[in-house]
Amino acid sequence: MIRTRFAPSPTGFLHVGGVRTALYCWLFAKSKGGQFLLRIEDTDLERSTQESVETILEGMKWLGLDFEEEVVFQSKRFEIYQQKAEELIQSGHAYKCYCTSSELEEMRSEQIKLGKNPGYDGRCRDKAEQAGESVVRFKSTATEDIIINDLVYGQITVHKEELDDFIILRSNGIPTYHFAVVIDDNDSEITHVLRGDDHLKNTAKHIQVMDAMGYDRPQFIHLPMILGSDGSRLSKRHGAMNILEYKDQGFLPAAVLNYLVRLGWSFGDQEIFTVEEMIDKFDVKNLNKSSAKFDLEKLTWLNQQHLMNTHHSDLAEFLTLNSTLKSIPTAETLISFVEAYKSRVNSLNELLDYFHSLYAEDFIVDDVAAQKFLKATILEPLQDLVVLFDQVEWNPESIHQIIADTCEKHDMGFGKIGQPLRVAITGGTQSPSIDLTITLLDRDNVISRLKQAIQYIGSKNV
Repeated sequence: MIRTRFAPSPTGFLHVGGVRTALYCWLFAKSKGGQFLLRIEDTDLERSTQESVETILEGMKWLGLDFEEEVVFQSKRFEIYQQKAEELIQSGHAYKCYCTSSELEEMRSEQIKLGKNPGYDGRCRDKAEQAGESVVRFKSTATEDIIINDLVYGQITVHKEELDDFIILRSNGIPTYHFAVVIDDNDSEITHVLRGDDHLKNTAKHIQVMDAMGYDRPQFIHLPMILGSDGSRLSKRHGAMNILEYKDQGFLPAAVLNYLVRLGWSFGDQEIFTVEEMIDKFDVKNLNKSSAKFDLEKLTWLNQQHLMNTHHSDLAEFLTLNSTLKSIPTAETLISFVEAYKSRVNSLNELLDYFHSLYAEDFIVDDVAAQKFLKATILEPLQDLVVLFDQVEWNPESIHQIIADTCEKHDMGFGKIGQPLRVAITGGTQSPSIDLTITLLDRDNVISRLKQAIQYIGSKNV
């Protein structure tokens, strides 16, 4: 059975680069009927925080990236790593190193002077065990170049000269990434390792440890990096922020996943995918070797597309759950509002803003819009509409006819009355058709707002 894992470090938030890796791991497992696991690599005890752990878990839950089995925490497995390190020492594949920081720095400086690649020279390999502080180093077995068979990049060669005796256990008994990851992947029976291509050289180290410990090698799938829109390393200014900030900004999880899956993978010219389609169509053969650029505008566009495909009832439920209004419109009105407005917004937050603006108990008209459109020339038409709206059948067709008749009576184009009417009813200059918008409010509310506009015009012309 295919088994993949996502293994973030809880030293910060879960960002888009990590989410894409998690998504590819999840999709690969799901598409093959396999299992997806989550491991928290919290060996950095000083920088790892519970807050970061909770943020990671919350982000995964919001995105719907569910995982099998309990979460593995490396911090709870230190005894296992120490035991495995001792086994490697006993088998001759590792040794204790007593070199001080100053000795290592001197070694590095001398190697650089001689034009050599800096690395540990193995001077403690044959030292007898002694008292004092020590680390455990893996004894490099690379007598020839390491060949990595990657499902994206093909055969990758890491030259033996690039590999030295690296540390697997620190002096405080805490394992390094290069050691813990090998043991954990083996113990979790991981069959496929998907991670960034910045780990390519690390993979050569891990293969050596696997071979020394008699572990089966998993299949490796290295992923190209995500770059900023300017081609530089992705940072917060490009959009590499906490994934939950996208939730706070009103992005749909399906839209975020849709966008990220296309940052390194393609299926023909198709741009919009449901989660189900991603699972059905995902194949590592279609992963790209080149880096993709993060484009917030493209993400925003995709979010709008997914909003359009979201059921009206789901959006109505969102408004109900997130509204700060004292009184919520009826279910029927909510659906009508969503139907009228969802094509005009790019995010859930924009939809909520329109909702609050239209149905606010303390209705406010934008000052700039009022000054521009609520003038003396519109006073009589608005007064007529107050009377007519009190009598008309409350539907868009009847409302439209009333407005048209008023335009004809006062010899004014529809826009000359329609836009001031929109300002008076909605408080701003943007809305769906005014006849439809009016029917989203009850009759008394509309008449009250018209009277408020009439009073405003009167006050400006005293």
